[in-house]
Amino acid sequence: MSALSDAISRRQPAASLSARSPLHGLRRGSVRTVDLVAQSVAAVAPAGVLLTHSGGLVGHLGSFSFVALLLTAAVVVLVALTMSVFARRISAAGGIYTFVTRGLGPIVGIAAGAAIALGYASVAIDTLRSGVRRLGGLITAGNGEDAATTVLLALGCTAIIVVVIVCGARASTRVMLVIESVAVAAILAVTAVVFAGTGWDLAPLVPDPGAMPSPSALAGGIGIALVSFVGFESGATLGPESRRPLASVPRALVWTAVAVAIVYLFGTGAQLSAAASGSAGRTSALVPASVLESAPWTATLIDAVIAASWLVCTLACTNALVRLVFTMAREGILPAWLGRTSQRFATPHRAALTVGGVVATGTILQAWAGHGSLLDATIALATPVGFLIAYLLVCAAAVPYLLRVGEFTLRESWPAIVGTVALGAVAVTEVMGVVGLDRAALAIIAVVLAMAVLGHVVRFRAGRTSTSHSGAYDTPVAADALATPGDGLPRP
Repeated sequence: MSALSDAISRRQPAASLSARSPLHGLRRGSVRTVDLVAQSVAAVAPAGVLLTHSGGLVGHLGSFSFVALLLTAAVVVLVALTMSVFARRISAAGGIYTFVTRGLGPIVGIAAGAAIALGYASVAIDTLRSGVRRLGGLITAGNGEDAATTVLLALGCTAIIVVVIVCGARASTRVMLVIESVAVAAILAVTAVVFAGTGWDLAPLVPDPGAMPSPSALAGGIGIALVSFVGFESGATLGPESRRPLASVPRALVWTAVAVAIVYLFGTGAQLSAAASGSAGRTSALVPASVLESAPWTATLIDAVIAASWLVCTLACTNALVRLVFTMAREGILPAWLGRTSQRFATPHRAALTVGGVVATGTILQAWAGHGSLLDATIALATPVGFLIAYLLVCAAAVPYLLRVGEFTLRESWPAIVGTVALGAVAVTEVMGVVGLDRAALAIIAVVLAMAVLGHVVRFRAGRTSTSHSGAYDTPVAADALATPGDGLPRP
């Protein structure tokens, strides 16, 4: 009998492996690559972005907006390739936080974790607020906002989101897949109609040399466009629950970045073409005014698509934040009870309830404070600042990580190097461009991040946190492998 057949017949777990993974309690292999893509695309919410925010880039750069979007897409693909460096080697529910911790250590890692947590939380709060506003408008037939309706809708939507997350990763991603597929199909159909209405005029996509923006203005435009892509990396947080994560997660990251870029380029091209022909809409930067006037029901349909896209985005960002909180709890950074999982659903149910409460509270406070308040400005600014810091740090962490594991090659490292330089330039430009109320908002964000890092340093020096638990990721366990003679079994 061969050693392999003998090991199979004994079916004894390998003693050289641990009995439990650091992320035990999650259901392995419950989601596929398509679920990871659904999570990432839903977090980006391309339909909602194109129908509401795409006008900001065109208004900022005019004919150069298409070029800026191309450059932004290239930077996002670089970030996706950089994250794949980690995702091909480890499967981590902490996503960027874990990757940075593995590359640059626990102190920088906690800075990345706090930044990405701020990013996910701010997007979840902002999109829930926007989704509730659109949903309330549909319910009240546009008769204005009512405080009680806003609170009830915020609490009701949050409760549904928490229930979906608790029911399992596959349940949440399938909900995202269905809704976001319909939303993206709708936006692609609208884009095609807009392009057809202009006779497929591609001339406005060519930049006007006479309107060349300054390098700082172009970098600022890239910063605006970058916000449209944030969340594309969130599928990595479901890695430990996916099938063949070391292959499926890198694939999902790159596929999402490329697919979303194509949708945005198509939509922005249509918007430029419509603007040049004088048919740009008032309700939406993309939908022509003639369409809204000839078919008033399309305005209601647009509001429904936007509301669905925003609420699914809230679900996706909350889902990713739950996994991050779960990971930090397992490492001892957050209270241990947040790291427990449901025996029935194999999900971080306590983290889900906690994060859901934070998102609902933040949404209600934002609605109460109103547009133009310091709280509203802080939530809005936390999105670009949080994600920009996280993306910059994960790019900076890739090369040290590869050097540490002895697998550095220029072929695999160049996306991280170029991405670090590009994101660094964008970050400097964005900070220099902050004015007015946003300066106070930026100071608040900086204080929050600094307190998170300093608090972790104090806990570490006091011996209340061990670096041995930092950067936890899913590992093979004894039950995954068969014992061999090297594990103490007698040789045949």
